[in-house]
Amino acid sequence: MKQWIVTAVGPDRPGLVGELTGHLHAGKANLLDSRMVNLRGQFAIVLLLEAAETDGAALADSLPQSAESMGLKLFIAPQYGQARTAGGVPYRLKTYSSDQPGIVHRVTDLLRSHGVNIEDLSTRQESAAFAGTPLFTMDLLITLPAGVPVRKIRADLEALCDQINCDVDLEPA
Repeated sequence: MKQWIVTAVGPDRPGLVGELTGHLHAGKANLLDSRMVNLRGQFAIVLLLEAAETDGAALADSLPQSAESMGLKLFIAPQYGQARTAGGVPYRLKTYSSDQPGIVHRVTDLLRSHGVNIEDLSTRQESAAFAGTPLFTMDLLITLPAGVPVRKIRADLEALCDQINCDVDLEPA
């Protein structure tokens, strides 16, 4: 068995997930992990599938054309090497702030400087209750490496968030 990574984007519509996963099923692929989202009318998917090498190769050849008929731009590539499991402790990190450029970069760059691995990240801009101004939220699942003091990461995050005027929550996951 071999693993493949698939990414696709295109206009969202009802039935798109069923149609795409129908092609995967017909191609004898097993869906292992996926993230799918409607981004203001645009469908985006990233998934990891598993298939026998010949079935996966056949999907790699046929799936982009099938996706095009669904209105999707699709890329499929073999997964090389084994999945790396990051040692450490899982935490959930959330930020809340007025929307401004650079929030994701500044927070994730700080995490990188501590060797923190980001397992999952999602952001959202919405209208703030009562004020109606744009509110930006970021939600991350992270793995803190063993030996890195949580207090140090928390203190650095709080200092950064004071600079960019955002609230931050860091809790064990």
